[in-house]
Amino acid sequence: MSSQKQKRPINSCCCLTDNSMISEQKLKEKLESLGLPKYRSSQILHAVCKEGKDSYLSMSNLSADLQEKLQNEIPILSIKPIHIGKTKNGETSKALFETTDGSKIESVLMHFKDGRNSVCVSSQVGCQLGCKFCATGTMKFGRNLTAEEIADQVLFLEQELIRNKQHVTNVIYMGMGEPFMNFDQVIESIYILNQKNGLNIGARNITVSTSGICENIEKLADFKLQVNLAVSLHAPTQELRAKIMPIAGKYSLNQLMDAIDHYIQKTNRRVSYEYVMLKGINDGPEQAKQLANLIKEQLCHVNLIPYNATGIEGISGSDKKTIENFRNILDLNKINVTVRVTLGQEISAACGQLANKSIKS
Repeated sequence: MSSQKQKRPINSCCCLTDNSMISEQKLKEKLESLGLPKYRSSQILHAVCKEGKDSYLSMSNLSADLQEKLQNEIPILSIKPIHIGKTKNGETSKALFETTDGSKIESVLMHFKDGRNSVCVSSQVGCQLGCKFCATGTMKFGRNLTAEEIADQVLFLEQELIRNKQHVTNVIYMGMGEPFMNFDQVIESIYILNQKNGLNIGARNITVSTSGICENIEKLADFKLQVNLAVSLHAPTQELRAKIMPIAGKYSLNQLMDAIDHYIQKTNRRVSYEYVMLKGINDGPEQAKQLANLIKEQLCHVNLIPYNATGIEGISGSDKKTIENFRNILDLNKINVTVRVTLGQEISAACGQLANKSIKS
């Protein structure tokens, strides 16, 4: 780890297992299999998700025998926290977790000045898409995460916040992996996060990102979830997109636009486009005009993302003037556009930087 990271010991009470305690139905089934009444599930969920308890031994409404039994049989987390790195100003924290098979994943907690506490979660171990500008894409792909492993990233960071009388307000599926290549588990994890007796995070405060898995963009519309859809676009033409995003070889830009149009028509929900600003690649006035023409008829918003250094050869970020010129062209074409606030660069926790560097240094 770099000297800028602050390490602290992690509570060791969280065991490793395939079971997760925050899936209410699974918790009830596990309790029943142990001969325990189902009503205990609401007590446990309240203690863990509302009070931030990370050990059954601190739950005074449970007998000592029951505390010990639950501690051994139903661990609170399905993933093991290894360490937390924090920026000097405390705005961003990056948590490193180990899964039951020894894989490593990272999550990021961001404190915004408007009061939001947003958690960026991983949905896969590594990523198989290989986008030319993303550090995660340089990792070897491992596997899909389970719904519990995804949701437990949020639970752990929620418990951290509760100790400071705060809560997670937003969840963003923009960490390691392509969420729509793990679609079923991602959807299940959203239901877990949303459940009233658990973390109770509103669907409108959850954003799911995809690089353009077209059939699952259309499938999402059928679920009638009120989550936000973000699409990693990063280029306004098929030729350019294929150069920097291999996924464009399977799903063309035309196919992607058709899928997004279907989603918007069926849900009447706005789509956000993520557009990372790459110097001399996709940041010129011509690309800005092409982007405006591509999406001008859509209910959408463009989020321009300053590139965060990853050490990938031949890739660097646009300067502030170039980004502002790009933004102005979109604005003149009546495209809703903002420039993303970047947090967490000093601990490699910003967009595109998650690659488990914290365990290599």
